[in-house]
Amino acid sequence: MRIDVIFEPDSSADTFCELGLLAESYGLGAVWTANIMSSRDPFMCFSVLARQSSTIRMGPIAISPFELHPLKMANLLFSLNEMSHGRANLIVGGGGGTSIGMALKPHRRTMYPRMVRGVQECVEFLKQVSADKVLNFDGEVFQVHGYRPDWATDEPPHIYIGASGPQMLKMATKVAHGVMGSDIPIQLADHYVTSIHQGLAASGRSKEDFRISNLMPWHVKQDREAAVREARSKIWVRGMLDYRFISSFMNQEDCALVEARFDDFGKAYIQNSPVVEGVPDRIFDALVDNMTFTGDLGDVDELIEELRKFKDAGFTEFGLRLYGNPAASIRLIGERVAPALQ
Repeated sequence: MRIDVIFEPDSSADTFCELGLLAESYGLGAVWTANIMSSRDPFMCFSVLARQSSTIRMGPIAISPFELHPLKMANLLFSLNEMSHGRANLIVGGGGGTSIGMALKPHRRTMYPRMVRGVQECVEFLKQVSADKVLNFDGEVFQVHGYRPDWATDEPPHIYIGASGPQMLKMATKVAHGVMGSDIPIQLADHYVTSIHQGLAASGRSKEDFRISNLMPWHVKQDREAAVREARSKIWVRGMLDYRFISSFMNQEDCALVEARFDDFGKAYIQNSPVVEGVPDRIFDALVDNMTFTGDLGDVDELIEELRKFKDAGFTEFGLRLYGNPAASIRLIGERVAPALQ
């Protein structure tokens, strides 16, 4: 199972380059960054690394075609691919916080109208881009006429779909190079991979060539208390505390409490606080234990075994989301975690 790392999107292109070269030196597979509304452009963040690196792949996570038209997405993606000589990645998603900020949907649990169809058409368009022939794309949601980037001659980028639900997964197995789930807990790993394999079979595609990844946070520090505080303060975005996920390891009463306090979890996230009033430690402990990799240096072997369970379930890649002191995390992952999972 290939190990990737995911950077905070608030750093400069120079910092991305420094961290990316460090990850490359340890043989990690790819570096990613999130698409956050007020951060630097996630394609441009990799512009320096693209020029100075040689093997590591790179790209943004979860760009929505409803936020950025597929044509403009293609220009950015294939520009990064040119700069990196064919090492660009992209995850196309339905839209999250940026879509809300653009008033495209009212809240995170609302599905954008025709979201699945729009994401499908975006990926189909991106995969048809050619330097040799004009692309006229007439979709139900998106249309592009006369597109021919004659400069886009490198090996094509890898295009994933960010998918956790059944409709997106089924569609992704028809059109994408791979999928990345968001905070899929180990309790659901077998079902997730089985659904993907069934979709691939139904589409007549081989599972051997399809990439299956998952994003989960890595909160491992010398100080265990500091690691737990960081994990708790970021817990709101872990699968957005979706019932499908948390019900796999929590009883109904605890799930109901999490749902009732959902907005309070959001406030704690914004304030970078490890405390949510009215939420007992046992619930926080369950969320941290099941939706993050958290601990001190003495826990690394145990966390490797947890990651190995995802490998055994059929995940081919895994993206570890980094927060404080990413360089130290990359060194730890590169020296101990990635070699154990190859």
